[in-house]
Amino acid sequence: MNKLICLTYHYPPFGGVAVQRVLRFTRYLHEQGFECHVICAQPVKAASVPLDPELVQEIPPEVTVHRLKPFEPECFINDWSSPLDKIRRNLFKMFAGILIPDDQAMWIDQAGGAAIRLAREIQADALFATGPPFSTLLAGQRAAEATGLPLVVDFRDDWTFLRRNLKSLPASRQLREEALEQKVLQQAAGVLTVTPPLAQEMKARSPFPERVHMLPNGFDPEHFKQPEQPMEEGVLFYGGSLYARREPETFFKAWEAYRQRGGSWRFELAGPVSEDCKHYFQPERADCRWLGFLPHQEYRRRLLQASLNLAWIDPYLSVQSYTGKLLEYLGAGRPVLMLGDPECAAADLLQRSGLGMTVPVHDQDAIVAAIEKIARGDWHPQPDDSVISPFDARQQTAVLATILNEAISRPQK
Repeated sequence: MNKLICLTYHYPPFGGVAVQRVLRFTRYLHEQGFECHVICAQPVKAASVPLDPELVQEIPPEVTVHRLKPFEPECFINDWSSPLDKIRRNLFKMFAGILIPDDQAMWIDQAGGAAIRLAREIQADALFATGPPFSTLLAGQRAAEATGLPLVVDFRDDWTFLRRNLKSLPASRQLREEALEQKVLQQAAGVLTVTPPLAQEMKARSPFPERVHMLPNGFDPEHFKQPEQPMEEGVLFYGGSLYARREPETFFKAWEAYRQRGGSWRFELAGPVSEDCKHYFQPERADCRWLGFLPHQEYRRRLLQASLNLAWIDPYLSVQSYTGKLLEYLGAGRPVLMLGDPECAAADLLQRSGLGMTVPVHDQDAIVAAIEKIARGDWHPQPDDSVISPFDARQQTAVLATILNEAISRPQK
């Protein structure tokens, strides 16, 4: 049994999308011959990532969890209900320029040091680090450099490329972060990415392009074993964020048109909504409800019971990107309507899966027509298991285990 140290900032009782990928891996790595030791952050009182205590029950007994109390801006409440906290947080933010690559920069020494000590204590065979926050990847790099253990890093998002294109950082900081990313890529015995374009970019940047692997997000088959009957009332369900850059105006105009034409379904959204989008959800409207954050178990129940699940690809994202939410939708097996570019990779995946269709984000008539078609029963899902099964977490963890074993067998410096 190989002993693996997994570094991840977010792990249950943290909730939301940040924990699902690493939780799926740690649930099934024991089946692949790995004894997992997780180093993660203890939730802080002002954490922006929601808590989902029920997820702790999904951590297998074979996994040992080591929680560290972090020190960062989110340790302090961001309002004047706690004046001392607010002052401390503001002081922290005054020096945000030295928190590189992110607010969790102090986590690099903390988690890296903990990993070094643990590796020596348990005689670990390998290290695995997932980000964001990208400070976790640097913690893994530091531990690998100190111990000589092989390191596999997992980029759940792009670190430097998109920010360079958007010019969202000062040039000096951009160069600094690119240098840090190179340090990680130089150290890593294996690199995981979640989308084809990110894999291409990482191969172009990496000194060892042959070590870069595309392993997309997926779904846990244990979460969708029992089919549930749809709700008696028709529900269009969306689990995800809503903000202005998602360009939601056309969808809500389409929803209004659908209701005015006699449509009886209701729309439900579970997830964060920015202040500039909350006006879409008026308290007096029963047909358009914002549910806030839902525990993952309740979120899955609604996926299984919805008449139609809604996915959303941001207009500014690459046409080659997948969304992690879509893959859980595939696991649920219910009909899916996706708003996005019909020529994008996610649309192609959805069409091949037999579970749904894609319409352009800005095409109001097409959105209305699609909802009405499914509501009338003129379209039924025909799932293709050969397309869906590669996103099964058990199969994906087997791929990860192969990459880890290759890293362990490769001679280290």
